Amino acid sequence: MVQQDIINLFDLTGKVAIITGGAKGIGNGITMRLAQAGAKCIICGRNAKRTESVAKGFRNMGFDVTGLGCDVSKTEDVEALVKQAVEIYGTVDILVNNAGNYPELKLQDTTAEIWDEVFASNVRGMFLCTKAVAKVMEDHGHGGSIINCSSIGAFRCNRVGMSAYHSSKAAMIGFTNHEAAELGPKGIRVNAIAIGAINPEGPDKTGIFTPENIASPAVQFPTPVSMTPVGRMGGPADIGNACLYLVSEAASYVSGIYLTVDGGMGKLPTFGYPELQQAQK
Repeated sequence: MVQQDIINLFDLTGKVAIITGGAKGIGNGITMRLAQAGAKCIICGRNAKRTESVAKGFRNMGFDVTGLGCDVSKTEDVEALVKQAVEIYGTVDILVNNAGNYPELKLQDTTAEIWDEVFASNVRGMFLCTKAVAKVMEDHGHGGSIINCSSIGAFRCNRVGMSAYHSSKAAMIGFTNHEAAELGPKGIRVNAIAIGAINPEGPDKTGIFTPENIASPAVQFPTPVSMTPVGRMGGPADIGNACLYLVSEAASYVSGIYLTVDGGMGKLPTFGYPELQQAQK
């Protein structure tokens, strides 16, 4: 028998969450999990019309989700987003910095403009959103939880041709370390997730999920153990689960960490799996 106290640890009823880039893929999966736990969610994206359309889909499933347009790299957009969130729901308790830009370009094909665009979305956006939301949390005196969606690419080269992306994700880890120390005394926990290989597409290839398909085999499809030791690629539900833990009371003593969610990808044996290779002969 599951005790109610354990269920209550993950109950987000009454909490208000902002999820940047929450209209599709990983962000959509994060929104689904937080909404399922009772949170009132605001998702934002550059395309306001599309974002609100996705939010309407969540509302049709019975969740309290609002979609707003926002370019997280722009100060005025972020300030307007947070102001609207407070006007609609009264406060903000949770922020998930998920919006990101990840062009696949080798060094000589990466212009300074492209490099700056990646950092504007991934790092400047995180900074602006954290600054604005942390002020609300401080002013309202209730603390909160902030999650920065980084990557195992912050520590290793996942794929050649993503130096701007990987460098930005490393910066996110550094920012997480500092803000956990600075904001902790104000009751604000700051953590990061080092994300591995994720299939961001839903079964219909839109990146939009339902409670029924968010963890489906179509999303978490099998991969060779030479890629991920657990034998499958992750799905948005895996990142949503990690976010739910980090923002919940179950993680009330957890701050300043990066939680690796990669199916063991970052710990692959240097020389592979000789015993498996022998068994396949």
